[in-house]
Amino acid sequence: MSTPIVPPAGAPNGAPGPTAGAPLRVQVHGLEFEVAAVSEQGPRAENQDAYRIDAFADAGVLAVADGMGGEKGGRLAAETALQAVLASAPLASHDDARRALRAADQAVVRAAQADPGARGGMGCALAVLSLVPSRADGPGWVGASVGDVRVLSRSPDGTVRLETRDHTPAYQRWEAGEIELDEIPETPGANRLQRAIGRGGEADAFYVPARPGWSYLLLSDGVTKAMRLDELGAAMAAPSAATGCELIRHKVEERGPDDNYTAVLVRIGGGPAAARSDATVTQEFMSPRSPHPPVVPAPPRRGAWPAVLLLLSLLALAAAGYAAWTAHAAQRQAAGVVEIDSLRRELDSLRARVQQLETPDTAAGVPFPLSASPGAARPPAGSAGGAAPRTPLRP
Repeated sequence: MSTPIVPPAGAPNGAPGPTAGAPLRVQVHGLEFEVAAVSEQGPRAENQDAYRIDAFADAGVLAVADGMGGEKGGRLAAETALQAVLASAPLASHDDARRALRAADQAVVRAAQADPGARGGMGCALAVLSLVPSRADGPGWVGASVGDVRVLSRSPDGTVRLETRDHTPAYQRWEAGEIELDEIPETPGANRLQRAIGRGGEADAFYVPARPGWSYLLLSDGVTKAMRLDELGAAMAAPSAATGCELIRHKVEERGPDDNYTAVLVRIGGGPAAARSDATVTQEFMSPRSPHPPVVPAPPRRGAWPAVLLLLSLLALAAAGYAAWTAHAAQRQAAGVVEIDSLRRELDSLRARVQQLETPDTAAGVPFPLSASPGAARPPAGSAGGAAPRTPLRP
């Protein structure tokens, strides 16, 4: 079901070559993929970027590694990491992808320990895409990254999504809303990796659908420094992967690279972009008067943790509300008991006063029923009913 792999020109076994690589055309899971790559040394003394596309037909894996600039053994770290990832294939799940990058980290550490004087502290940034078979929603990509090698996707409607996050202080400033995404390369901290292969960096994993008409781009920060997101989206819209890579190379060279730069572009056959010719896209892209359509960057995927944290927050809020309602109800119940006791005491007091009023007044010697009028008294027992001296009532 797959066609033979053709390595990039001048680059055996998929190693970086001086120009855009010859496109690879592979049919997997009922989809037709076209893969091309470009990697250039730029002004540096050594190209410490490395990529692998030669195992895509068999293992479905694409990867770009960027050796840490200025560090000893950066190129060796990048190559060692790629070999370890391919040795871990197939990568069919998030756990597989994380284990593969963990294996790459350990391999780089071992290589550095073998010659501390020449390789001590070496490391690299790394991003991987692995095509997985059909799921309920069709084939897709399992990806993972450590450092600042990025993965972009572009859907046929023109939306470009950043599928990875840079592990740098500058990227955190964008997440906090302090800067724009395209301002990251010029922001202090953009080159300081907080996670790296060879330094114990744990990978972020993600999933991206694989659909006809979609494009995917793996790129080192040498490309990010030179091109805006909308320009990368325009290159990804090219009807062929090779044309897209050539457009990227042209734009970076036009602006003068200050680092090694590498890009691996994947296109899935079908979709509206295929109707446009390479010549038309190239002319539009290279013309300074032709504005590119705006591309909306989507926030990076963070996995399930934000949703879990939101759910836990809602549960905590509900529990706090229930506790407050329960306490309020208890207070109301306690207040009701106090009020009832007060009423009961008042009623007992009234009963005592009534009983006192109904008791004969022994001091006056005259019974005083409750219904008697305060202005008169009954005649004494045994009286003939004549006039009898009245006994004044005690107030």
